[in-house]
Amino acid sequence: DEVVEARALKWRTCGDGIECATLEVPMVHDDPSQGTIRIALNRFAAAPEGRIGVLLVNPGGPGGSGVDLVEDMGWLLDMVVPGFDLIGFDPRGVGGSSRVSCMEDLDDQVFVLEDGEDPTVLFELAEVVSAACFEGSGDLALHVGTNNVARDMDLIRQALGEEQISFLGYSYGSRIGAVYAALFPDRVRAMVLDGPVDPAEQVSSVSPVQGQGFEDAWSNFADWCDVDALCGLEAHGGAEVAFFAADALLVEGDLPAGDRVLTRGEFQMGVAMALYSPYTWEQLGQAFTEVLEAGEGWIFQSLADMMMGRRDDGTYDGSQDVNYLVNCADDPLRPSQESFFVALDAVADTFEHFGPAFRAMSGCGALPESVDPLHVAPAVLAVPALVIALEGDPATPMAWARGLTDSIGDAVLITSDGEGHTAFLSNSECVTDVVIAYLVDLVAPEDGWSCVEGEGLSD
Repeated sequence: DEVVEARALKWRTCGDGIECATLEVPMVHDDPSQGTIRIALNRFAAAPEGRIGVLLVNPGGPGGSGVDLVEDMGWLLDMVVPGFDLIGFDPRGVGGSSRVSCMEDLDDQVFVLEDGEDPTVLFELAEVVSAACFEGSGDLALHVGTNNVARDMDLIRQALGEEQISFLGYSYGSRIGAVYAALFPDRVRAMVLDGPVDPAEQVSSVSPVQGQGFEDAWSNFADWCDVDALCGLEAHGGAEVAFFAADALLVEGDLPAGDRVLTRGEFQMGVAMALYSPYTWEQLGQAFTEVLEAGEGWIFQSLADMMMGRRDDGTYDGSQDVNYLVNCADDPLRPSQESFFVALDAVADTFEHFGPAFRAMSGCGALPESVDPLHVAPAVLAVPALVIALEGDPATPMAWARGLTDSIGDAVLITSDGEGHTAFLSNSECVTDVVIAYLVDLVAPEDGWSCVEGEGLSD
């Protein structure tokens, strides 16, 4: 009940201007008798004068920590959109909340698979990972899906004593927002969904959309590299030639990477990671130069480590475990591993650069069927949700943006011609004023509004 939950939230100082708390929520919302789990929260409080309300934030994933987001960016968000208590939370399974755990050590677990290679090793690994997830997480492994995250969010709202919340969800956070809008439309004051994920796209869909997004982003990088000396690959024939030269070296064998070795799978993952922001394009050029001139793969290794959540001490943050379990909990289908691979193999053939990495996805066939598949339905909101997409986003391509907008129904889509994954306060400047006006003053732009980075605005 709301009063009990509100009393259960006790804030304590845990950093410069930041307070922390823990909220107990049912592991299974429909059956509280199955016990509770904890949700870690933090708060960067607004000044009392001019306070608007609360803004819950999620950085994406699945597996991203909202607590970390507020720790890292709370001061910036408070400066750009003042008036909100900024509330970070670690979704169930993540970080300081009750965690799931599968594979403690993911070194050497990043695979690629060439066309025609035997996928048996992937099937066997999937069985090992699935068993490890339930051994390390118990029944929580079944209950980390997005529907439950949205229900947890509403208990957070109750515990905060708020009638409504505003929400900023990046990437996978847009899926959380869409579910929350479907389940609790009257509790939404404003909702910004940046880097949108189409809820119709499930693991079992084996869709080419995201893979093509990375291929397109690579092409944009290569075009930049051919005309900008900062890339530094002119002596190697440009980015296209450099990619396949480096890939050929890694087909022959692993390369040194400091005191570790770089595998071909880590190389492709490192390239993909660098495409998440145009601010890392120069680093990507340097990574190719290191491989081709010195035979050294440490830059690609560090980029792959970022993608995998590998810490400096060699441990992992668990985000890949959460990603696997949440995406599969949301997916209602369980095609066999064999049939999933056949579909995957056909799609991978269309990707010139990332096909071997795409072909090595394991799917959800080794896990039990979902007990609570993703629920998204049209919502009627006080103010339409604001969906933001970048034309050059590799991870959440433009097609997904329209899919999410349509699935919510009461939403407007705005776009920028920018590059990279997500826009607001990251890879775009021209959407900033629109987002501020929306969050602070509840002024929603027209559906289809667009802007050009560095060149003003257009309709």
